[in-house]
Amino acid sequence: MSARRMPGCSRRKALLALALGSLLLLVLLPLLLLLSSPKPDLYRHYPQSSAYFAANGDLLSLRLAADQRYRLRVPLDDIAPALQQATLLYEDRRFYQHYGLDVRAVGRAFWHSVLQGGRRQGASTLSMQLARLRFQLDSRSLGGKLRQLGYALYLERHFSKDELLEAYFNYAPYGGNIEGVAAASLIYFGKEAHRLTVAEALALSVIPQNPNQRSPHTMAGQQQLELARQRLVALWLAEPGAAESASAERLRLPLRFYHRSDLPYQAPHFINQLQAQGQSEGRFYTSLHPQWQQQLEQGVASYLRRHADQGFHNASVLLVQRSTMQVQAWLGSADFYNEAIFGQVDGVSARRSPGSALKPFVYALALQQGLIHPQSLLTDLPRRYGHFNPENFDRQFVGPISATEALINSRNVPAVQLQAGLKQPDFYQWLQQAGVGLPQAAEHYGLALVLGGMELSMQQLVQLYGMLGNQGRWQPLRWQAEVQASPTAAPQLLTPEAAFLTLDMLRQHPKPQHGLLHELLEGAPVAWKTGTSYAFRDAWSVALSGDYLLAVWLGNFDGRGNPNLVGRSAAGPLLFELLAKLPRQPAQEQRLFNPAASLNLKQVALCSRSGELPNRYCPHSQPGWFIPGVSPIKVSDVHRAVPIDIATGLRACRHQPPATELKVFEFWPSDIAFAYQMSGLMLTAPPPYQQACSGQPALSQQAPQIRSPQPALTYQLGNRAEQQQIALQASFDGAVSKAHWFLDNRYLGSVSPGETLFWQGEAGEFQLRVVDDLGGVASQRLRVQ
Repeated sequence: MSARRMPGCSRRKALLALALGSLLLLVLLPLLLLLSSPKPDLYRHYPQSSAYFAANGDLLSLRLAADQRYRLRVPLDDIAPALQQATLLYEDRRFYQHYGLDVRAVGRAFWHSVLQGGRRQGASTLSMQLARLRFQLDSRSLGGKLRQLGYALYLERHFSKDELLEAYFNYAPYGGNIEGVAAASLIYFGKEAHRLTVAEALALSVIPQNPNQRSPHTMAGQQQLELARQRLVALWLAEPGAAESASAERLRLPLRFYHRSDLPYQAPHFINQLQAQGQSEGRFYTSLHPQWQQQLEQGVASYLRRHADQGFHNASVLLVQRSTMQVQAWLGSADFYNEAIFGQVDGVSARRSPGSALKPFVYALALQQGLIHPQSLLTDLPRRYGHFNPENFDRQFVGPISATEALINSRNVPAVQLQAGLKQPDFYQWLQQAGVGLPQAAEHYGLALVLGGMELSMQQLVQLYGMLGNQGRWQPLRWQAEVQASPTAAPQLLTPEAAFLTLDMLRQHPKPQHGLLHELLEGAPVAWKTGTSYAFRDAWSVALSGDYLLAVWLGNFDGRGNPNLVGRSAAGPLLFELLAKLPRQPAQEQRLFNPAASLNLKQVALCSRSGELPNRYCPHSQPGWFIPGVSPIKVSDVHRAVPIDIATGLRACRHQPPATELKVFEFWPSDIAFAYQMSGLMLTAPPPYQQACSGQPALSQQAPQIRSPQPALTYQLGNRAEQQQIALQASFDGAVSKAHWFLDNRYLGSVSPGETLFWQGEAGEFQLRVVDDLGGVASQRLRVQ
């Protein structure tokens, strides 16, 4: 009987062995194929959130990843050691000993859960959990478990333990749409993972095991989380050396968890700008100072409330550290959430007309090109440049004025005159070099460029002003907390001497007189300038003080004008209110406003009236800066001694004491003399000669200077007769009484100094010449179309 059953028993054994062999083959073959596969990319599908941090390490904003989850990758070294230890203690004690499968843990789970019928225990290693999360495996079935194990061995084959542990922390679920310990630490505790306390680390360690039931965002979840945490506390305290890291009493204290709604949303315009630049995935450590950001926001809100009756409803502010050009505060609008003022528009990056805020750079170029020095005498008089007749803001003309006074009082006519004289580069070319993209050709803007006849952003304007405090070097704005070396040297767009002199001129700009505010700021040296755009749409103010560079704009994003939007009276007071909120920097103030020893600058006595080196007859002098070898400096001949006959009081031909005495009179160039006359100041002229002087030597004189037409311009003739007239104007020595104009060989007419001769223009290219009665001659080419 037994003999007959033997063949059947053998067949069953054979079939069982075949089945087991086939099953083993089905398991081992894919495993072998998997283990022989190339190294996988652990983070192939890992869209990150964007986390932005302030200069002090505080979180400014945490924004969702592209798949609407909070997820941040963090290196293992930036995870608190307590969190690493607690996670291994709770999830996988033998992580650094096994190779993806912990046989002891499997046996222990089988014993307690199956044989003894106790609480179910998991046996998944961190490698297996990472495999499930990384490859999105369903491990609820036996087949799924085998795949999970295979992928865990695959990861163990290609990565070190530290790499696997780091990846686990970056993939682990922490409830809801929160993945990875970096995002969880920021959301639940408002800090980065390396700053977690032991108690906080223990709390985070127990969430991934059951992220839905232990979510801190629900009351039930917090209760379940606390029960699990207390169990882990007991395990932690039982470990050797645990008492050194934290006491039992402190570990058992309840924790406070933040919610997603508690996440900060500071400086939203600044963050949006970084995202627009591509800084949109990962952690970004910025130079922004949250305390200054908040103070400036509060200062702007207070100012707008107090001036609401003047129609001030919106403002933008940019504060940078002048020496590094790092952004310290960025306020794109007065209220990001206010739709009535289009609050989400960013006034720092939007392009607007700067008004007169560009004038300092025309003066800087004029200093650099040797057209002026700070005390050079300019003329604020009506001038014509083809069809362009610039006017001052107050529609008045003040006559002679020093370059410094013209700049700080923002006179339009002298600024246009200086722009017209710039060459290599001219103002248009220089703005292009400074990164201010001008979409039209230079002819489109003409001489209105210096008056704000273009648009630029507050960012660009601040970069221009940064050159004045950084020895003429142009630097981009920087947002990183740590200044990184630029791959190329900062371009030198102004000479250090021109930059310093312009800054020194702006420092002499009187501050707004506002009682206590004026008293508080009286001792703080500030170089500042204002601007008002056409039709009162924009009011600007920019200042350098210490290591601060602050810009302020007031206006409306819909372009509405407001007659109260004047730079000096609207933006200026706000600028100084905000400066008062920043701590003083005496050392930086000294460094900013004192010239470096290396600069090619010299300070000399200048005649107070003419701004030139004083001759023996100049009654008063004052110190002034100039650039040796560059600045147009000469001995003044304005003050001249004239022999006066004592008996008659008339002018003598020559000095013959004791019958004559010398008296000093001012002999101004004709255009300046005319300017004095126009401004109501009557100069004392020398008396007439008592007799004709034969062979009288002419007094020292200066050659005529043609003021109109401009040599660099091509004049266009209009259709009407008055549009075809070209004004011929020149400046003559103060002793000249008559001058004559010639076009090629044609005589056009004569004028007295200060008079204008109008020529009815015709197309062509001509040689224009003027000759005065002392023999002085000036000529230039004239092009007419």
